[in-house]
Amino acid sequence: MKIIRLFVLTLVCMSMAFNASAQKGGGENDKEEFLPGAVYEIRYWQDMTNMSAPVYLDTMFFFNNDRAVFEYTNNDCISCDKKETDSLVYMILPKISFNEKEIILGENIITRLYQVTVPFRGYDRTIYKLFITDMKNKGTGLGEYVLVSKQFGIIYRYNSEGQVTMLSQTEVLKDGKEVDIINMLPLQMALQQTDIFIGVE
Repeated sequence: MKIIRLFVLTLVCMSMAFNASAQKGGGENDKEEFLPGAVYEIRYWQDMTNMSAPVYLDTMFFFNNDRAVFEYTNNDCISCDKKETDSLVYMILPKISFNEKEIILGENIITRLYQVTVPFRGYDRTIYKLFITDMKNKGTGLGEYVLVSKQFGIIYRYNSEGQVTMLSQTEVLKDGKEVDIINMLPLQMALQQTDIFIGVE
């Protein structure tokens, strides 16, 4: 199974055509300026269910390296309809490695299902698999699954509706200036060699 997933990922990587489906600028149009002190992440997402799909962009921004209160620069991006789920993930991320495996926030439940450690950019990175659902769907498996890193945020997501998207690259900007370009594909390839997709604690 790992070999098949790795082969599919390799095909996706080879077929990528970086096609902008969301703007990179500071706001709803390219002429708006970046907010002073804000960190902008231009995130490239690949639809893993469609080999010929373009790469989609979303641009999120936040302050003080705190993704818990992030916003998108427009309202029409591939991740925009996941904003509520993502906000919950980023809210609990600082305490994700504590003892509790399940955290309840209002009507929502975030469950830490599994974690692995893989080498990436010179460090061992812990990647967590989380499941997010609401009280009425508790125990059904219906909801959102994400792979998330404290350093790089949400890097992979899939759900009970059959949607699967993978983060392939992130461009980091501050005050409108490029800080870093992160090729996420080596990390994604490393994850394919683990049991994170089937493992449960």
